[in-house]
Amino acid sequence: MKIVANKDKKTKKRFPWRVILDNGRIIPVPSQHNFKTDFIKRHGCSLVAFYMALRYKGVKKNMQRCHAYCRKRLKCGAKYPLTEIAKGINQICPGKPAVYHKSMSNDRIEAHLKKGHMILFEEGDPIHTVVLLQDNKTGRVWRFSDGRKIVTTVEKENKKKCTNEKYRGIVVVK
Repeated sequence: MKIVANKDKKTKKRFPWRVILDNGRIIPVPSQHNFKTDFIKRHGCSLVAFYMALRYKGVKKNMQRCHAYCRKRLKCGAKYPLTEIAKGINQICPGKPAVYHKSMSNDRIEAHLKKGHMILFEEGDPIHTVVLLQDNKTGRVWRFSDGRKIVTTVEKENKKKCTNEKYRGIVVVK
C-alpha cells in the first residue's frame, strides 16, 4: 500500500490523498468539508467511509451518487449509522463483504487489519466515522478522516469508540 498526494488541480481540494493498494486499486481520500452539498459538508463522514469502502471493493461511484443511493435506500438520523452503511455496502457489492460489530477487542481489530481488511470505525465525542487501513510492509495503521491521514494505533482508536446506542460500532470490509 502506498499513500500519495493528489496532483490533479481540479480534484486536489476535494480529494487531497490517494491510497494505492497492492492489487492496484486506487482509493481517493475525500475531504468532506470541501464538497458543495450541505449534507456532505456537515454530516458526510459516514458517506466518506461508504465511498472509500466501495472503492476498496472496486465499485466506482462518486460522492454525489453515494449520497443519492443512501438517501434513497438507507435510513438516516443526523447522519448514517454504521449498521446502515454496512447494509448499503452489502447491497452493492457481491458476496456481502461488510460485517457489522457493536464492539471489538484490540486483538481482533489488529488481526483484521493484518489480513488487509478495511475497518470503518465510529468515534464518540463528537460522533465521527473514520477509516483504518494497515500498511503490511511497514506495519503502520493509518487513520483516514476528512481528507487527512494520520499514523495511529488500534489501542488509541479503541479508547475513542462511540458508546451511543444508535451510532456505535465497527464495520469490517473484507
